[in-house]
Amino acid sequence: MPSTNILYPGGPFDFHLNPTFRKKRTELPLLQPRITYQARTSEVPPIAIMARPVAMSTMCRSCRRSYLTQAGRANTQTPRSPRTQTAAERWGVDWTGNNNSNSDGSKPGGTNSVEAQDQMMEALRTPQRARAGNLSGFGKNLSQELTSQAQQNAIDAQHSKVSSSEPYHLNVYAHRHNMHITFTEPSRDPILSMSAGDIGLRKAQRSTYDAAYQLAAYFFRKMAEKQWRTGGKKMTTNPTKTISHIQRPGAMTGGVGIEVILRGYGPGREAFQKALLGTEGRQIKPLISRVTDATRLKFGGTRSHKVRRLG
Repeated sequence: MPSTNILYPGGPFDFHLNPTFRKKRTELPLLQPRITYQARTSEVPPIAIMARPVAMSTMCRSCRRSYLTQAGRANTQTPRSPRTQTAAERWGVDWTGNNNSNSDGSKPGGTNSVEAQDQMMEALRTPQRARAGNLSGFGKNLSQELTSQAQQNAIDAQHSKVSSSEPYHLNVYAHRHNMHITFTEPSRDPILSMSAGDIGLRKAQRSTYDAAYQLAAYFFRKMAEKQWRTGGKKMTTNPTKTISHIQRPGAMTGGVGIEVILRGYGPGREAFQKALLGTEGRQIKPLISRVTDATRLKFGGTRSHKVRRLG
């Protein structure tokens, strides 16, 4: 019997010539189906009919097409991507503790050793050492050095933005309902901030002249007791400062002192001035270098609210 082999996806096949011929079933590999044609007599020309799987004979046309498409995709060989470089090969770490290599040049695998861990940590510390320049340890020492370096960078950046002639600021915001006092560094970072509510006054009590006077006197006492660090309380490596570290302004001392910034025309404005010039402000008054009025004035804009008139 003449026969031929072609690539055709399938499994068990039934071979048909015509209804009078005998069916022959055989098990063939997935990619090696076979088409066989037979002739009973030499007068009958050979007819080659493609073999069909047994399962496919009961499929509809769309299912058969999907089956053949999936089989063709499965048989297509996709190119492999290059092997990803391992961490040991990338950093040159020998996890087995020796310097032997395999035949392909890769590092042999094994259990982690102390030397291998030290090599890995050293490789990870290399970029940090290049940036910091003086890192010499890992763990607690490294954390301390990184923290001190970050704090020093923050201080340098802060000093680079703030002029050396910039004084401390004492902001006083006095409106008709309350008064707010804030003491800040030359970089405008707040050191101490209070309002009339912080001394136990509530609602309408905060809008009086006496409330503003008591607040100013209490604030001056807190300023004399206050301790702060440059850059904030998280900068634990920076030395603490007090009001005694602020140099007096003038040609003899050369200090920048404190600038008083007044805003608003409430009853607290005059009360603050009286407290500053009285005995309550005897420690703050010599440090005042200048007084500035920062009250906001309106030019044009939207229409103001209707003025309230009593009586």
